[in-house]
Amino acid sequence: MLKVNGIAASYGKVQALREVTLEVHQGETVALLGANGAGKSTTLRTVSGLLKPSQGSIEFLGKRIDGTKPEKLVKEGLVHVPEGRKIFPGLTVVENLYLGGAVHGSSMKQMRTDVEYVFSLFPELKRFTNKPGWSLSGGQQQMLAIGRGLMAKPKLLLLDEPSLGLAPVIIQQVFKIIRQISAEGTTVLIVEQNAYMALRVAKRGYVLETGKTVLSETAESLLSNQEVQAAYLGGRH
Repeated sequence: MLKVNGIAASYGKVQALREVTLEVHQGETVALLGANGAGKSTTLRTVSGLLKPSQGSIEFLGKRIDGTKPEKLVKEGLVHVPEGRKIFPGLTVVENLYLGGAVHGSSMKQMRTDVEYVFSLFPELKRFTNKPGWSLSGGQQQMLAIGRGLMAKPKLLLLDEPSLGLAPVIIQQVFKIIRQISAEGTTVLIVEQNAYMALRVAKRGYVLETGKTVLSETAESLLSNQEVQAAYLGGRH
């Protein structure tokens, strides 16, 4: 479904990616691991069209997409839920969700159906349907951000640090939903500092160091890899 072949990318004179290569197959969840500054979020930004690679290629559903505008990629089914949630503060919860559906081009009838689906995944959000997005807790905003992404009908969902700043009990809720949407057929590429949680939901994983892919293994192998444990999992689990 997604093939990233040796991409490099920079922010001005700062080279963030040097040679990132990875694949995501249809129906699987893949984790992207690495220390702060390794290039994980930049990889997602480059895949979703927010940053243009200076070398390499990106293919989605068999077509080259490097350099394609983000809004076009969303309509083709590649949806990015960025780090920091990016909730629109002037909009209510349901308006934030409708915006996700509108980007995809869904009809109002379809969006109403999709909103109910999101509320079935995140019942807590339904209580705040007409509340401003900014008034929600951090965990509720993360649920709303994921829900808004799902409204865009993703074939591939890019999740950037979904557990960042959340309480442990909320992290468990968020990852339970990630498992559910994956089981229902949505392909997921997840960047996550909580490497243990990410590998528990993923089938495979990649490790980045200084903008390069340095390791590619099954999630099970990465969980048992002593070097990975020491670097990202806080020791043996």
